Amino acid sequence: MASSSEIIPQEKYAEKIIDILKALVYSAICQGFGKTSFLVRDHVKYIKKIRSNNDPELHIRYTAKKLFPNEEEYYERVQKVHTRYEGDILNHFDELYALYYKLSKEPIHRRKRTPIEADNILADLLI
Repeated sequence: MASSSEIIPQEKYAEKIIDILKALVYSAICQGFGKTSFLVRDHVKYIKKIRSNNDPELHIRYTAKKLFPNEEEYYERVQKVHTRYEGDILNHFDELYALYYKLSKEPIHRRKRTPIEADNILADLLI
């Protein structure tokens, strides 16, 4: 099960995920994976997707809930990477999955808005 003693402010999870993904890609390249390998390309693509998203924090929370809808899925994915990878790559996958699993269990906190803010947002959307 995921055990992360590090407390990360809610708005900083996307940065932490990106840092782990970068470290994973770096380790993969150092261990001989080419820049066109699925492992490298897929994770670089995901870094870009997080960065370009309008709300990176919401995106990674959605991804976390999609990846780990339950505890069984978490253990299944962890077992799968343990059979495929070793060393630093495996450590980064473990760290990444532990953080995603933690995120999948947290409720999404939404900021309430005033009626004036809601009117302004609705007006912008209708343009």
